Amino acid sequence: MLSLFLEPALDLKLLRQFVAVYEEKSMTRAAGRCHISQPALSNAIRHLEDDIGRILFNRTSQGTQPTREAEQLYPVALRSLKDFDQISNLFSAPQSASPLTLGVMPELPQREVAKFYRIVRALLPVNPLNLVHHTQSCDARIILDVMKDEDELFTPLWQEQYCFVTHRDHPLAQKDRVETKDLDGQTFIVCPPCESHQRTLGLLGQMGLSPALTLSAMSKDMVRQLLIANAGVSFLPEYMSTEWEELVVRPFDGPTLGRTAGLAWTSGRMPSPELETVLNTFRL
Repeated sequence: MLSLFLEPALDLKLLRQFVAVYEEKSMTRAAGRCHISQPALSNAIRHLEDDIGRILFNRTSQGTQPTREAEQLYPVALRSLKDFDQISNLFSAPQSASPLTLGVMPELPQREVAKFYRIVRALLPVNPLNLVHHTQSCDARIILDVMKDEDELFTPLWQEQYCFVTHRDHPLAQKDRVETKDLDGQTFIVCPPCESHQRTLGLLGQMGLSPALTLSAMSKDMVRQLLIANAGVSFLPEYMSTEWEELVVRPFDGPTLGRTAGLAWTSGRMPSPELETVLNTFRL
């Protein structure tokens, strides 16, 4: 097993650059994250490989793939960097705690988001926590994985299952179970950004079926408003499906639909110490 103690003079800067390449799986993105040129980063990784006598990455057309030795080194490097940062800060002059600003997507289950906040407060008890809309400037965003920008990294926090939902007066509300074929000829309310809704429409097309009419709503809240108006049928996250007496949920004998929520942050700069503390907790 690899050990950093094999090389007492191992450069901590090289370790930070190794971690960036390992997490980004791309020399180009990792170079941007480390604020150095790509050739300089490639030379640094080669220097680290020479120091420990192991090949850490295979360069392919698909990107930079870690070797088994890199998989072994990564958790050791994280611990070593964390220990060094703690030593560096041990005798630092006391400073006011830095804030952590999180951008939050509104249409997420409040219980799950609140659970995440509790963990953050336990990790950063003296740091101010600022919550803003997910489109505003922030340290990281709590969003769906499909909303992640190309320059963002993403750590999953929880998954949500979708339910088939309709108005209690809709004919399909009278069925014990709803099958995919039952959606043929129905008015389907679709949220265009929703991958699960698009998958449902694609599945209907593959089966030679189609809705009689497609209504478009740009958010799940708007989808729910149309459902309450008995304007059609759709799928909603489970937490949004049970709080209105006008709506009913029926088992769906089709593909399992869901979505993943998590924490996204830009790969173009190093995370703040506060954000790094949070990320390290959820990376485990």
